Amino acid sequence: VFPVFPALAADSVPVPKIGVVNLEKLFEQYERTRGFKAKIQELSRTKQEERERIVSEIKEMREEMVLLNEEGRRQRQGAYEEKMKHLAAFDRQAKESLRREEEGALKVIQDEIEQTVTSFAKDHGFTLILVDRAVLYGVEAMDVTKEVLALLNERHQEGKR
Repeated sequence: VFPVFPALAADSVPVPKIGVVNLEKLFEQYERTRGFKAKIQELSRTKQEERERIVSEIKEMREEMVLLNEEGRRQRQGAYEEKMKHLAAFDRQAKESLRREEEGALKVIQDEIEQTVTSFAKDHGFTLILVDRAVLYGVEAMDVTKEVLALLNERHQEGKR
């Protein structure tokens, strides 16, 4: 009996080497993620301080307007309304700025994790690496999260030098 597809003969089929990674753990414990989180928190804090300054100015204007007669209030009303519009615009801009910053950071981190997993798989002869959420059962020895995380953080440190 001759095999129909000689290339698929049992002795030529490579034995698959399969690994599993916990993407959530990689993401959370990656040093770059921690750095980006700190950067975003600082940016958020700065935006919040700026917002509080604008709100304080609005409150001050409102308090001054209460003390004015009707003519004085009418004259100040335009400036007050402009300040309120400025606050609304600032809120929109700040939210959008933070969203863009987070999206950019997530994209960079996601790309680096994918590149590192791919590189790790090739260097260690894996034919397939799965995300742990897609695996119903697997032996613990298949989990290469620690090894990939170590490589990821090592590459990050090398990039900082």
